[in-house]
Amino acid sequence: MGFLIAALLLAATDTLPVTGFYRSNQMEVGAALELDPDGRFMYQLDYGAVSEAAEGTWTSDRETVFLTATRMEGAHKTHNFTSEPLKIDGDRLLLSRYQIVIRFEREDLPAPADKK
Repeated sequence: MGFLIAALLLAATDTLPVTGFYRSNQMEVGAALELDPDGRFMYQLDYGAVSEAAEGTWTSDRETVFLTATRMEGAHKTHNFTSEPLKIDGDRLLLSRYQIVIRFEREDLPAPADKK
């Protein structure tokens, strides 16, 4: 019984901190990604003539984040997100799309004000 409790505590403290807001600061790329703790995501990309947005669910296997869109608009001559992989590289997430690698870097945003 003690082993089970220890394993559960270890699993709870060993979660991957990928949730948060990310932005790309690459030349000619405007992109943002938000991964919520409840497993939902929002994504936006502007690259050349391409402008796309998506929302849906995300999962992770500790090396990769996978996006599955429930709504996607503007995907230009490419597939919609169905387990779309983003490699975890430290505090960055790397997405291969439109023959480039989009580097999303975590942004530390202030906590939202209490709406009460």
